Amino acid sequence: MRRSSYQQIIDWNVRRGDQRRLGIELVGQISALRAEVDAIAGIAPLHLQFAPIRLVTILEVFLREVIAELIDGDDAIFERAEKLVKGTKIDLAFAAHVDRRELTIGDFVAHTVSLSAVDGIMSILDTLIGGFAGKLQAVHPRWTEEMEKWPLPPIVADYNAMMTSLARLFEVRHVLTHELPTGTVFDSEELPVLIDATSTFVEATDWSVIEALSGSVPQTQIGMNIVAAEDLRSEEEELEATLEQVSALPGIDGDALQELQAAWVDFANRHASLLASQVEGGSMYPHLWAGEKASLVRDRITQLKGILEGWWDR
Repeated sequence: MRRSSYQQIIDWNVRRGDQRRLGIELVGQISALRAEVDAIAGIAPLHLQFAPIRLVTILEVFLREVIAELIDGDDAIFERAEKLVKGTKIDLAFAAHVDRRELTIGDFVAHTVSLSAVDGIMSILDTLIGGFAGKLQAVHPRWTEEMEKWPLPPIVADYNAMMTSLARLFEVRHVLTHELPTGTVFDSEELPVLIDATSTFVEATDWSVIEALSGSVPQTQIGMNIVAAEDLRSEEEELEATLEQVSALPGIDGDALQELQAAWVDFANRHASLLASQVEGGSMYPHLWAGEKASLVRDRITQLKGILEGWWDR
Protein backbone atom coordinates (compact mmCIF):
# COMPACT_ATOMS: atom_id res chain seq x y z
CA MET A 1 0.00 0.00 0.00
CA ARG A 2 1.41 3.39 -0.96
CA ARG A 3 2.23 5.76 1.86
CA SER A 4 -0.28 8.33 0.60
CA SER A 5 -3.02 5.70 0.90
CA TYR A 6 -2.67 5.70 4.68
CA GLN A 7 -3.94 9.26 4.81
CA GLN A 8 -6.88 8.25 2.63
CA ILE A 9 -7.88 5.64 5.21
CA ILE A 10 -7.51 8.18 8.02
CA ASP A 11 -9.68 10.63 6.06
CA TRP A 12 -12.24 7.85 5.52
CA ASN A 13 -12.38 7.21 9.28
CA VAL A 14 -12.73 10.92 10.03
CA ARG A 15 -15.63 11.28 7.61
CA ARG A 16 -17.35 8.22 9.06
CA GLY A 17 -16.81 9.42 12.63
CA ASP A 18 -18.17 7.03 15.25
CA GLN A 19 -20.47 5.33 12.74
CA ARG A 20 -18.83 1.93 12.41
CA ARG A 21 -20.63 -1.21 11.25
CA LEU A 22 -24.09 0.13 12.00
CA GLY A 23 -25.86 -2.69 10.21
CA ILE A 24 -29.32 -1.81 11.50
CA GLU A 25 -28.87 1.80 10.42
CA LEU A 26 -27.74 0.73 6.96
CA VAL A 27 -30.76 -1.54 6.62
CA GLY A 28 -32.81 1.57 7.34
CA GLN A 29 -30.95 3.47 4.62
CA ILE A 30 -31.64 0.67 2.17
CA SER A 31 -35.32 0.75 3.11
CA ALA A 32 -35.37 4.51 2.53
CA LEU A 33 -33.69 4.00 -0.84
CA ARG A 34 -36.41 1.57 -1.83
CA ALA A 35 -39.08 4.11 -0.90
CA GLU A 36 -37.36 6.70 -3.10
CA VAL A 37 -37.10 4.21 -5.95
CA ASP A 38 -40.81 3.49 -5.71
CA ALA A 39 -41.56 7.22 -5.69
CA ILE A 40 -39.59 8.10 -8.84
CA ALA A 41 -40.10 4.91 -10.85
CA GLY A 42 -42.79 6.42 -13.04
CA ILE A 43 -41.46 9.98 -12.96
CA ALA A 44 -37.70 9.79 -13.55
CA PRO A 45 -36.85 6.22 -14.61
CA LEU A 46 -33.34 7.25 -15.70
CA HIS A 47 -32.50 8.09 -12.10
CA LEU A 48 -33.14 4.48 -11.11
CA GLN A 49 -29.68 3.70 -12.48
CA PHE A 50 -28.13 5.33 -9.42
CA ALA A 51 -29.79 2.84 -7.05
CA PRO A 52 -27.53 -0.17 -7.81
CA ILE A 53 -24.46 2.06 -7.50
CA ARG A 54 -25.63 3.26 -4.10
CA LEU A 55 -26.39 -0.30 -2.96
CA VAL A 56 -22.87 -1.49 -3.77
CA THR A 57 -21.41 1.56 -2.02
CA ILE A 58 -23.37 0.65 1.10
CA LEU A 59 -22.10 -2.92 0.88
CA GLU A 60 -18.48 -1.87 0.41
CA VAL A 61 -18.52 0.59 3.31
CA PHE A 62 -20.27 -1.91 5.56
CA LEU A 63 -17.91 -4.75 4.66
CA ARG A 64 -14.73 -2.72 5.16
CA GLU A 65 -15.95 -1.81 8.63
CA VAL A 66 -16.92 -5.43 9.31
CA ILE A 67 -13.46 -6.64 8.30
CA ALA A 68 -11.70 -4.02 10.42
CA GLU A 69 -13.83 -4.73 13.47
CA LEU A 70 -13.38 -8.49 13.23
CA ILE A 71 -9.60 -8.24 12.93
CA ASP A 72 -9.19 -5.65 15.68
CA GLY A 73 -11.70 -7.32 17.98
CA ASP A 74 -10.58 -10.94 18.14
CA ASP A 75 -7.07 -12.39 18.46
CA ALA A 76 -7.88 -15.60 16.57
CA ILE A 77 -9.42 -13.66 13.68
CA PHE A 78 -6.42 -11.31 13.75
CA GLU A 79 -4.11 -14.26 13.13
CA ARG A 80 -6.26 -15.60 10.29
CA ALA A 81 -6.26 -12.19 8.63
CA GLU A 82 -2.61 -12.64 7.72
CA LYS A 83 -3.72 -14.87 4.84
CA LEU A 84 -5.56 -11.93 3.29
CA VAL A 85 -2.47 -9.72 3.02
CA LYS A 86 0.29 -12.30 2.78
CA GLY A 87 3.38 -10.76 1.26
CA THR A 88 2.19 -7.19 1.81
CA LYS A 89 4.85 -5.03 3.44
CA ILE A 90 4.05 -2.62 6.25
CA ASP A 91 6.44 0.32 6.38
CA LEU A 92 7.45 2.72 9.12
CA ALA A 93 4.88 5.30 8.03
CA PHE A 94 2.07 2.86 8.78
CA ALA A 95 3.68 1.89 12.10
CA ALA A 96 3.75 5.57 13.04
CA HIS A 97 0.05 5.95 12.27
CA VAL A 98 -0.73 2.89 14.40
CA ASP A 99 1.39 4.25 17.24
CA ARG A 100 -0.58 7.50 17.11
CA ARG A 101 -3.83 5.48 17.08
CA GLU A 102 -4.78 6.93 13.72
CA LEU A 103 -4.95 3.50 12.07
CA THR A 104 -5.33 -0.12 13.08
CA ILE A 105 -4.25 -3.38 11.49
CA GLY A 106 -7.92 -3.96 10.78
CA ASP A 107 -8.08 -0.69 8.86
CA PHE A 108 -5.06 -1.72 6.82
CA VAL A 109 -6.47 -5.12 5.85
CA ALA A 110 -9.97 -3.78 5.20
CA HIS A 111 -8.66 -1.24 2.71
CA THR A 112 -6.21 -3.64 1.08
CA VAL A 113 -8.56 -6.46 0.08
CA SER A 114 -10.77 -6.26 -3.00
CA LEU A 115 -14.54 -6.13 -2.54
CA SER A 116 -15.50 -5.94 -6.20
CA ALA A 117 -17.12 -9.37 -6.53
CA VAL A 118 -19.41 -11.50 -4.38
CA ASP A 119 -17.21 -14.61 -4.55
CA GLY A 120 -14.22 -12.62 -3.34
CA ILE A 121 -16.23 -11.09 -0.51
CA MET A 122 -17.41 -14.48 0.68
CA SER A 123 -13.86 -15.85 0.51
CA ILE A 124 -12.60 -12.99 2.69
CA LEU A 125 -15.34 -13.43 5.27
CA ASP A 126 -14.85 -17.20 5.29
CA THR A 127 -11.15 -16.68 6.00
CA LEU A 128 -11.99 -14.51 8.99
CA ILE A 129 -15.02 -16.48 10.21
CA GLY A 130 -14.67 -20.14 9.30
CA GLY A 131 -17.75 -21.62 7.64
CA PHE A 132 -19.18 -18.17 7.06
CA ALA A 133 -21.63 -19.24 4.34
CA GLY A 134 -23.21 -21.79 6.66
CA LYS A 135 -23.39 -19.27 9.49
CA LEU A 136 -24.99 -16.73 7.16
CA GLN A 137 -27.73 -19.20 6.25
CA ALA A 138 -28.52 -20.04 9.87
CA VAL A 139 -28.03 -16.72 11.67
CA HIS A 140 -30.92 -15.05 13.46
CA PRO A 141 -31.22 -11.99 15.74
CA ARG A 142 -29.31 -12.75 18.92
CA TRP A 143 -30.98 -10.62 21.56
CA THR A 144 -29.91 -11.83 24.99
CA GLU A 145 -33.45 -11.54 26.33
CA GLU A 146 -34.72 -14.01 23.71
CA MET A 147 -32.16 -16.77 24.30
CA GLU A 148 -34.82 -19.15 25.61
CA LYS A 149 -36.58 -18.90 22.24
CA TRP A 150 -33.50 -19.71 20.15
CA PRO A 151 -33.15 -20.76 17.42
CA LEU A 152 -35.36 -18.13 15.86
CA PRO A 153 -36.21 -18.25 12.13
CA PRO A 154 -33.12 -17.46 10.02
CA ILE A 155 -32.79 -14.00 8.53
CA VAL A 156 -31.93 -15.43 5.11
CA ALA A 157 -34.96 -17.28 3.74
CA ASP A 158 -33.38 -18.29 0.41
CA TYR A 159 -29.58 -18.19 0.46
CA ASN A 160 -29.03 -19.14 -3.18
CA ALA A 161 -31.50 -16.53 -4.42
CA MET A 162 -29.86 -13.86 -2.28
CA MET A 163 -26.37 -14.66 -3.54
CA THR A 164 -27.55 -14.78 -7.16
CA SER A 165 -29.13 -11.35 -6.75
CA LEU A 166 -25.98 -9.93 -5.16
CA ALA A 167 -23.85 -11.24 -8.02
CA ARG A 168 -26.29 -9.61 -10.43
CA LEU A 169 -26.10 -6.36 -8.44
CA PHE A 170 -22.32 -6.17 -8.79
CA GLU A 171 -22.62 -6.96 -12.49
CA VAL A 172 -25.15 -4.15 -13.01
CA ARG A 173 -23.09 -1.71 -11.00
CA HIS A 174 -19.96 -2.51 -13.02
CA VAL A 175 -21.73 -1.83 -16.31
CA LEU A 176 -23.29 1.40 -15.05
CA THR A 177 -20.02 2.81 -13.70
CA HIS A 178 -17.56 1.63 -16.35
CA GLU A 179 -19.57 1.56 -19.56
CA LEU A 180 -22.04 3.68 -21.52
CA PRO A 181 -24.59 1.06 -22.56
CA THR A 182 -27.06 2.07 -25.23
CA GLY A 183 -29.71 -0.33 -23.99
CA THR A 184 -31.33 -1.06 -20.65
CA VAL A 185 -28.95 -2.65 -18.15
CA PHE A 186 -31.63 -3.96 -15.80
CA ASP A 187 -35.38 -4.15 -15.66
CA SER A 188 -37.11 -1.82 -13.22
CA GLU A 189 -38.95 -4.80 -11.75
CA GLU A 190 -35.57 -6.36 -10.94
CA LEU A 191 -34.50 -3.48 -8.71
CA PRO A 192 -36.67 -4.37 -5.66
CA VAL A 193 -35.14 -7.86 -5.70
CA LEU A 194 -31.62 -6.40 -5.67
CA ILE A 195 -32.57 -4.05 -2.85
CA ASP A 196 -34.06 -6.86 -0.76
CA ALA A 197 -30.99 -9.05 -1.29
CA THR A 198 -28.69 -6.24 -0.17
CA SER A 199 -30.76 -5.55 2.93
CA THR A 200 -30.92 -9.22 3.88
CA PHE A 201 -27.18 -9.72 3.38
CA VAL A 202 -26.29 -6.68 5.51
CA GLU A 203 -28.61 -7.73 8.32
CA ALA A 204 -27.47 -11.36 8.31
CA THR A 205 -23.79 -10.42 8.13
CA ASP A 206 -24.24 -7.91 10.94
CA TRP A 207 -25.66 -10.56 13.25
CA SER A 208 -22.98 -13.03 12.16
CA VAL A 209 -20.32 -10.54 13.25
CA ILE A 210 -22.11 -10.01 16.56
CA GLU A 211 -22.17 -13.77 17.08
CA ALA A 212 -18.46 -14.05 16.28
CA LEU A 213 -17.41 -11.24 18.60
CA SER A 214 -20.02 -11.11 21.35
CA GLY A 215 -22.31 -14.13 21.24
CA SER A 216 -25.43 -12.10 21.95
CA VAL A 217 -26.40 -8.53 22.73
CA PRO A 218 -28.93 -7.04 25.16
CA GLN A 219 -32.12 -5.59 23.75
CA THR A 220 -33.38 -3.70 26.80
CA GLN A 221 -31.75 -0.81 28.64
CA ILE A 222 -31.45 -2.93 31.78
CA GLY A 223 -29.62 -5.57 29.79
CA MET A 224 -27.29 -2.97 28.28
CA ASN A 225 -26.57 -1.57 31.74
CA ILE A 226 -25.64 -5.02 33.01
CA VAL A 227 -23.32 -5.71 30.07
CA ALA A 228 -21.65 -2.29 30.42
CA ALA A 229 -21.05 -2.93 34.12
CA GLU A 230 -19.55 -6.36 33.38
CA ASP A 231 -17.28 -4.88 30.71
CA LEU A 232 -16.10 -2.21 33.15
CA ARG A 233 -15.41 -4.83 35.81
CA SER A 234 -13.30 -6.82 33.35
CA GLU A 235 -11.31 -3.73 32.33
CA GLU A 236 -10.73 -2.78 35.97
CA GLU A 237 -9.40 -6.26 36.73
CA GLU A 238 -6.85 -5.86 33.94
CA LEU A 239 -5.98 -2.41 35.27
CA GLU A 240 -5.32 -3.82 38.74
CA ALA A 241 -3.11 -6.56 37.33
CA THR A 242 -1.13 -4.04 35.27
CA LEU A 243 -0.81 -1.72 38.25
CA GLU A 244 0.65 -4.56 40.32
CA GLN A 245 3.27 -5.15 37.62
CA VAL A 246 4.20 -1.48 37.60
CA SER A 247 4.42 -1.32 41.40
CA ALA A 248 6.87 -4.24 41.31
CA LEU A 249 9.32 -2.39 39.05
CA PRO A 250 12.73 -1.96 40.70
CA GLY A 251 13.34 1.53 41.99
CA ILE A 252 9.81 2.82 41.47
CA ASP A 253 8.32 5.14 44.09
CA GLY A 254 5.40 3.05 45.34
CA ASP A 255 3.87 5.84 47.41
CA ALA A 256 3.94 8.24 44.48
CA LEU A 257 2.38 5.59 42.24
CA GLN A 258 -0.46 4.98 44.70
CA GLU A 259 -1.07 8.70 45.10
CA LEU A 260 -1.09 9.17 41.33
CA GLN A 261 -3.47 6.25 40.84
CA ALA A 262 -5.85 7.55 43.50
CA ALA A 263 -5.91 10.92 41.75
CA TRP A 264 -6.57 9.19 38.43
CA VAL A 265 -9.48 7.19 39.90
CA ASP A 266 -11.02 10.40 41.22
CA PHE A 267 -10.57 12.05 37.82
CA ALA A 268 -12.04 9.07 35.95
CA ASN A 269 -15.10 8.88 38.20
CA ARG A 270 -15.74 12.60 37.92
CA HIS A 271 -15.27 12.57 34.16
CA ALA A 272 -17.66 9.63 33.72
CA SER A 273 -20.20 11.36 35.96
CA LEU A 274 -19.94 14.55 33.93
CA LEU A 275 -20.59 12.73 30.67
CA ALA A 276 -23.45 10.67 32.11
CA SER A 277 -25.05 13.78 33.62
CA GLN A 278 -26.61 14.37 30.20
CA VAL A 279 -29.15 11.71 31.16
CA GLU A 280 -29.17 12.32 34.91
CA GLY A 281 -31.98 10.37 36.54
CA GLY A 282 -32.65 8.30 33.43
CA SER A 283 -32.20 4.57 32.85
CA MET A 284 -29.31 5.24 30.45
CA TYR A 285 -27.15 6.83 33.18
CA PRO A 286 -25.45 3.59 34.36
CA HIS A 287 -24.75 2.56 30.78
CA LEU A 288 -23.14 5.87 29.80
CA TRP A 289 -21.20 6.10 33.06
CA ALA A 290 -19.79 2.58 32.83
CA GLY A 291 -18.99 2.94 29.14
CA GLU A 292 -17.03 6.16 29.63
CA LYS A 293 -15.23 4.83 32.70
CA ALA A 294 -14.26 1.67 30.79
CA SER A 295 -12.82 3.81 27.99
CA LEU A 296 -10.73 5.75 30.49
CA VAL A 297 -9.59 2.52 32.15
CA ARG A 298 -8.37 1.21 28.79
CA ASP A 299 -6.41 4.42 28.27
CA ARG A 300 -4.92 4.10 31.75
CA ILE A 301 -3.88 0.51 31.07
CA THR A 302 -2.07 1.71 27.95
CA GLN A 303 -0.29 4.39 30.00
CA LEU A 304 0.82 1.88 32.62
CA LYS A 305 2.01 -0.58 30.00
CA GLY A 306 4.05 2.26 28.55
CA ILE A 307 5.75 2.62 31.93
CA LEU A 308 6.45 -1.11 32.01
CA GLU A 309 7.97 -1.12 28.54
CA GLY A 310 10.04 2.02 29.02
CA TRP A 311 11.30 1.55 32.57
CA TRP A 312 15.07 1.83 32.57
CA ASP A 313 16.02 0.25 35.88
CA ARG A 314 15.11 -3.36 35.08
